[in-house]
Amino acid sequence: MMEAKKMIKTLKQYQLAITLIQRQARIAVIVRETTISRELIKATYKEILGRSGSSGPIKESIRGLTHNVKRYEEATLFAKIFRAIEAENSHGEIDNVIQAFDFFKISLPSGSLDFTTAWLVARDLRNKKLLMTECCHCYSAVLIILGSEKSLERCCVCKAALKTDL
Repeated sequence: MMEAKKMIKTLKQYQLAITLIQRQARIAVIVRETTISRELIKATYKEILGRSGSSGPIKESIRGLTHNVKRYEEATLFAKIFRAIEAENSHGEIDNVIQAFDFFKISLPSGSLDFTTAWLVARDLRNKKLLMTECCHCYSAVLIILGSEKSLERCCVCKAALKTDL
């Protein structure tokens, strides 16, 4: 009985790794979310996508998003979708990120937000490094990077100044 449970757990880890590879997640994200070796993930990535996966450490911050309004808007849309899915689902954290990312891609096929950035947004929302709020003028969703001087000071939609009493 224990062998069967162990096998099921292992198969779920492999299935998750393949799901993340299909979404072109960075190798470091896949390693962190599964118990599979980096070497096997690299080989599987190349086998599935025909190219090497992005390696190197995971960014510790998404502050780079503030340099590009379009990317910031996309991250805000993803965050809004993620929060809605998270409120409705009791699936694992990574399953909610995958579901939100897939819905984001359906909603905005031309979007340039990659899975790893989406994963970082979800992580920072959970860790309370990001705050999802709304503009007091147009009620649009606004993503605020807490503790960052580079966080947007204006709403991306109506351009009204944001209250930053955080």
